[in-house]
Amino acid sequence: MRRINLLPPDERGRSAERFRGGVLGILLIAGALALVVMVGVYLILFLRLGDLEDEVANLDNEIAQQNSHLAELSPYRDLKTSLEEKKPVADGIYRSRFPWDQFLQGLAFVIPESTALDTLTASATPTNIDAPVEQPLNPPGEVTFTGVALPHYKNVADFVVRMNNLQFLANSQLDTANLKTFSQPAISFEVASELITIVGENGTEVKLDDGSQDEVAGNEGSLDTREVANMETLQGDPTARDLYAGGEGDERR
Repeated sequence: MRRINLLPPDERGRSAERFRGGVLGILLIAGALALVVMVGVYLILFLRLGDLEDEVANLDNEIAQQNSHLAELSPYRDLKTSLEEKKPVADGIYRSRFPWDQFLQGLAFVIPESTALDTLTASATPTNIDAPVEQPLNPPGEVTFTGVALPHYKNVADFVVRMNNLQFLANSQLDTANLKTFSQPAISFEVASELITIVGENGTEVKLDDGSQDEVAGNEGSLDTREVANMETLQGDPTARDLYAGGEGDERR
């Protein structure tokens, strides 16, 4: 089949020119749109880059401040490790110490009314950080009492019995007892006892409490005088409180 162009000869070239002109216009418009898109993307990325730079600057300032604080705390960096190394030693001393406060509280409660102390000389067993818990330290400590009693030797014997039944004492023995005349007749005596330290009986770990020493000493759970005197002895004998309540040795002239 043969194609026939019905346009006049002078119009046949113009349509091709129009087509080429339309394509060129479309290309120019597409290029302009692409340029606009690229400029928009660039502006967005530029603004975003500025925000990121601000964030990086703020983070740099925070890091500098933290580094400054770390530099100030650097002398204490090894403090925790040092405390952890020393804690077993401190706990060993704590659990094997002699509780002088409880001993003196109990002693004040159980001294017979018929006797009075002049002097008390004592030395406890040195602490032993390796001693097994719930076992007494060896050798035991020593304590010597000197005092006076109403002029009946039973009063002195009552003092010895009560000391021997106090929780912290054992093997109390009368060394001397002499009747003397002061403003009135009285017996001067001297009694020696062993000081017993039971490892861990008063705790096995050092406690770090808030507040002053007076507040810590007065917290709940601390022993008062009567509780100390009411504790059982090593031999299972009557407690010092029982003897005190029984009135033994309170015989008067």
